[in-house]
Amino acid sequence: MRPGVCALALLLFGQCQRNEAPRSSAPTPGMADAARPMAPPAAAEPPPPPPDDATDAGAPPASKGSWLEGNIYRFRLDDVRTCTPPAPPAVARVGAVVRVTSKTDQLMVAARDVKLESGGVILESAISPKTSAACAPLLAPKSLRAGKSTEGVVVFDIPPGFNPEHRPVKVTYQPTRWGGAKRVEALLPAESLPR
Repeated sequence: MRPGVCALALLLFGQCQRNEAPRSSAPTPGMADAARPMAPPAAAEPPPPPPDDATDAGAPPASKGSWLEGNIYRFRLDDVRTCTPPAPPAVARVGAVVRVTSKTDQLMVAARDVKLESGGVILESAISPKTSAACAPLLAPKSLRAGKSTEGVVVFDIPPGFNPEHRPVKVTYQPTRWGGAKRVEALLPAESLPR
């Protein structure tokens, strides 16, 4: 082995030795604490129970009549009406009276973008329902320019067993649009749906 290579190897070995942290025998703070006997934990009050969605008590106030701001529109739930009874198997038919105001040109408003939701169950609007005068006029598909509004009734057929726990029910709106649009939710008054 050449002397230059040996010297280089010793130099590198020495460099590795200097970078190593010195070891100390002093106990770390955690070790000292571990040696002491642990006191039993203090009895803490149990956390409050989570809000119960199964009851109407404590539910947020209904959104009826309040404007909800989307990124390219404003949405308002004006009323919820009972419509002509539907064909079986649905047990009830309700109409949500909604109003949409556009903040941009060419906003397409259609009943298919309005949904009824509760406890993870989503109901689509009824397609071409035959309704009573109480549930007319229906929300017709329409393209809106900025600053223009449209209103109408969106009809939902309520199936048997919908919302058995009586959770809060929401009317949601999210227009179908290239690039997406914000979704808004209007909470229905508790008495809006048949029980």
